[in-house]
Amino acid sequence: MRVGICDDDAVWCQSAEKIIYDYAEKTETEMEVVSFYTSEELDAYKGYPLDVLFMDIVLESEEEGKNGIDLAALVNRKWKDCQVVYLTNYLYYATEVYHTEHVFFALKEQFGDRIGEIFGKVFHQLSQTRDKLTFSVIGGREVSLTPADILCFERSGRTTNIVTVYGRYPIWDKLSAVMERLPQLDFVRCHNSYIVYLPAVREMFPDSFILNDGRKVMISRSYRKSAKAAFMKWAVIQIS
Repeated sequence: MRVGICDDDAVWCQSAEKIIYDYAEKTETEMEVVSFYTSEELDAYKGYPLDVLFMDIVLESEEEGKNGIDLAALVNRKWKDCQVVYLTNYLYYATEVYHTEHVFFALKEQFGDRIGEIFGKVFHQLSQTRDKLTFSVIGGREVSLTPADILCFERSGRTTNIVTVYGRYPIWDKLSAVMERLPQLDFVRCHNSYIVYLPAVREMFPDSFILNDGRKVMISRSYRKSAKAAFMKWAVIQIS
């Protein structure tokens, strides 16, 4: 795992590096930490893409009007899978960061205490884009998908359609068999005919999910309680 720290405070960078390496040793996780003291250094970095970037919000050396949030927006575009973690001394910015894609926000004074929680969230988010699920498609093909590729599974007659951002893939597997292979936190069975990918949900109503693409997925009465519990559990983890 390649970890970046962007902060113009060299003393803090050294402290953060130690916290990260201590965590890596305790969890037996191989990590390489790279520190950047200016936006120019981060922009000029030509090494392997970063998996996670710990970004300070207030960079004293930056020109007026720019901050770490602006840099994070550039990182979002440069490294699609890089998980941004905001670290700051100022709680004021807690709402500002939601203009960019990020996985966590924490005060610097909390960093050591919350390092496990932070990396737990980072690993989970990375798994959504890197863990592959392979299915045998009707007709003899194999398809390899990440959870983030999938919107839902739809049972129709004797076949199941994997509804993805790329299109539909028909498979023979029953929904009960499919559900056993899926990450339980992110997928929920909500109907005899549907499994839905919770990160793809925009809204939840008592009888349906509305997905980000506007698709409506029905929630049957028998699955209503478990579907709501799964959605609320997933939502709480996203904002923690």
